[in-house]
Amino acid sequence: MKAFNKLFSLVVASVLVFSLAGCGDKEESKKFSANLNGTEIAITYVYKGDKVLKQSSETKIQFASIGATTKEDAAKTLEPLSAKYKNIAGVEEKLTYTDTYAQENVTIDMEKVDFKALQGISGIN
Repeated sequence: MKAFNKLFSLVVASVLVFSLAGCGDKEESKKFSANLNGTEIAITYVYKGDKVLKQSSETKIQFASIGATTKEDAAKTLEPLSAKYKNIAGVEEKLTYTDTYAQENVTIDMEKVDFKALQGISGIN
């Protein structure tokens, strides 16, 4: 659980860093991938010039990495976190399960997101 919170904090912090860099006037995208303690994450930034327009993340969370052995165990841990995103303007979040891992997809529209509400989620600084 702590690894998941740290991972998401890293994602949000990277948005801030990434938004300070870049040049050009056309819309472009850049994808970053990592494997942290059994959790695979791919983050894609869509940007124009030095402004990040959208951040999308695809996270594959192995049940074992959160101490779960079944979908039900994983849901007990992940669903409360997932629910926190449901009413935040500019954020779309979807969580699905297989037999061995959960797949979370999060898209943040930087022009519409309520940053204050997003920061209020535990684990995001």
